[in-house]
Amino acid sequence: MKIRIVKLLNLIRFRIIGTIFLAITITGNAIEATAPNVDNRFIIPILVMGEVLLTPLIRGHRIVGRIYRRGINQYNSRLIVCILFILGFHNKLVGIPIAKKIIYGWLFFGFWIIGSIITFLWMYLNNVPIWILCISMIIAIYKTLKSLYS
Repeated sequence: MKIRIVKLLNLIRFRIIGTIFLAITITGNAIEATAPNVDNRFIIPILVMGEVLLTPLIRGHRIVGRIYRRGINQYNSRLIVCILFILGFHNKLVGIPIAKKIIYGWLFFGFWIIGSIITFLWMYLNNVPIWILCISMIIAIYKTLKSLYS
């Protein structure tokens, strides 16, 4: 049952992030298209698509509320619970113990770290724009943390 709850939380997290990106994209395009006279009609597609994308959150709000309250009681901080939710560490919120990695998992993890370092060095030496390098480093750090704590 806990695995299904973790899958629901992942679905809700991805849908919230997708809705935010969709709203930013629609708003930016609407402002660019109607530059001199900004029209407020572009809010309607955001509301409709947001409702469609966030249906699992609306349907599972009781489960999410219980997990949120349990996390606050466990960690005594709303900030920590929100960070764990946004980063996707739902196993810690639900209470699933982190399984120990076998030797093949650590070997794959080591190869992945070495490959990431080589990729960053290549990107740095070939003058890749700094914002692409920063985004790549943030994603690599996130994937490292995700693989260690889940």
